[in-house]
Amino acid sequence: MEIQKEFDLTIVPTEGEIDAPSSPRKNLCLSVMESDIKNETSFQELDMILTQYLETLSERKKYHIGYPINMCYEHHATLAPLLQFHLNNCGDPFTQHPTDFHSKDFEVAVLDWFAQLWEIEKDEYWGYITSGGTEGNLHGLLVGQKRATS
Repeated sequence: MEIQKEFDLTIVPTEGEIDAPSSPRKNLCLSVMESDIKNETSFQELDMILTQYLETLSERKKYHIGYPINMCYEHHATLAPLLQFHLNNCGDPFTQHPTDFHSKDFEVAVLDWFAQLWEIEKDEYWGYITSGGTEGNLHGLLVGQKRATS
């Protein structure tokens, strides 16, 4: 796989920002192309692109106000070893999972914590942890629709 790199040079000036970068981040315009040969140059170029991207994100983090996500997250070093596993939490977190690669024990612990916070008895709640707000909103709409029509 070869990586081709170009930079989008469109710059929109910002005004009135104190200590902010002089211009918005330049977008990387990357193309992914399959190659018959795996060569060291492609891997070195990919490594350079990812290193540059990481440096850009680290610099821009200083000016990020938290929308749409909170950047105050310091658990990455502790959780990084988990990235080597593709965990799959499909289905009901309270039922037995057909594979061993899941984190449903943690999912249920978080649900239990919220149930205790809201003083809900152990057998009176159900839920799951979503990947984000959109999924949570869609599931809430589905549950609301089912309850309204029954």
